[in-house]
Amino acid sequence: MERELRKSAQTLTHRLVLPKRKVESSDAFIRRLDAHRQATEAIIIPLTAPEDEALFAKRMIAVKANETPNCIVLPKTARETVQEFECRMEMAKTSPSPLIFPRGTHESGAQFHTRLQAQLKSKRPIVPRSTDEPDKGFSERCRLQPKCEKVIHPFDPKREDEQLYLRRLTANSQKSALAFEPGDKRAIDDAIGTEHKKTARKVEPVTALGSSAADLMSAAEEETVKAKVAQAEAEAAEAAKLAEAQTEEEEAALAAERVAQRIAAMKLKAAEEVATACRKSFALEQISIDAIGFMPLKKLLIERGVPKEEVFGAPSKFALQEVAKKWDEVLKIEWTEKLTVRT
Repeated sequence: MERELRKSAQTLTHRLVLPKRKVESSDAFIRRLDAHRQATEAIIIPLTAPEDEALFAKRMIAVKANETPNCIVLPKTARETVQEFECRMEMAKTSPSPLIFPRGTHESGAQFHTRLQAQLKSKRPIVPRSTDEPDKGFSERCRLQPKCEKVIHPFDPKREDEQLYLRRLTANSQKSALAFEPGDKRAIDDAIGTEHKKTARKVEPVTALGSSAADLMSAAEEETVKAKVAQAEAEAAEAAKLAEAQTEEEEAALAAERVAQRIAAMKLKAAEEVATACRKSFALEQISIDAIGFMPLKKLLIERGVPKEEVFGAPSKFALQEVAKKWDEVLKIEWTEKLTVRT
């Protein structure tokens, strides 16, 4: 029976449906199949310890709520509290990212919360805090990730020091479409320029044979003017870079929005065509509410064009019957007292 249910669900989803595990109850297995039918492009992991059935049910609700392709909602880990897991599930329902990592080994509760808040705006996963990652760098990485097209690698003490890490984050900020590996100083310098270290200024002693006071003042003023001109040129170049990056970001956002609108329109059109075809092709069928099962009735209503959100919102077959009565004109179902078994 379970094998047939899995085969039936597999025909409706675009991702692999894993067989029932020994530690997975029949109720949990049916919940997972139901999530596969609704979230056809999600990769769903079966119930995994230390997750219990109540937490697994909340994870399946999050899976069905997220329409991001290839979405993976990870099970609860031993590092997470129940409250932190539930908070992550709420984020997973609306996050544009296909993956939200659980609380990391080196993350405090406050740092985990900071990362979740940033993940709500980011299309790319934000990696948990790494070993010895400075608080300043971690906060800056979480702030920058929503603006970047690539995943920002966390601090790697084996390949970079803290100063080079902060320069890498600056490169990510200015070149949001590029990815920078830890320790890649050449790529970072190409993106934001070579780092200039401050050196002590050598002061020449004034001798009787040297320049006069007027000459020294004139030379100092000339140096000051040159420094101001160089600073103004550098600020203008920096402003031009920021304007270019902002323009690219806005164009990418508009393009993504247009693509999303087209996909939504195509999905809506396809759903309307399927619903119209179903309404035209089905003949009148007599159904007994006492004889038909909950899942077969659910499947029948979906096949005949009832919106999925109304079907999945009904907790029992009698609630499904009330939903069906709203669609009497198109369902072509006659409710009888005759015990007719539909499988």
